Amino acid sequence: MSNHLIPCSDAAASIVLFIDHELSSPEQYQILELHFAECQPCLALMEHERATISLMQNLLRNSCNEAAPIELLHNIQATINTLAANTATAFFSQTTITEFTFDGTTSIEITQEFTQEIRHEFPGE
Repeated sequence: MSNHLIPCSDAAASIVLFIDHELSSPEQYQILELHFAECQPCLALMEHERATISLMQNLLRNSCNEAAPIELLHNIQATINTLAANTATAFFSQTTITEFTFDGTTSIEITQEFTQEIRHEFPGE
């Protein structure tokens, strides 16, 4: 019988989240770190998964570094220019004044909100 805080099956199910730093709490990291420190098979599995993820990231990084065709770059820039020409920006402000009296003391609260609205008119295709 093991003395782990969590069973090996739960640790194994959380390995990728642990590696990617996507666990929901610092306590979960501590529990898994303790588990890996005490459980050699789970530590070996975690290190294998970490190496596999790193290898895949490097393969993707090295294979996806070709330059985009110049025509694609021109089309993207033309689309950006068209959208920018059909964009309107408006700024709004709203001021609220609240006055209240409590126990003979009057308080005034002034709130001012600023909003920027961006509207796009997309051309028909």
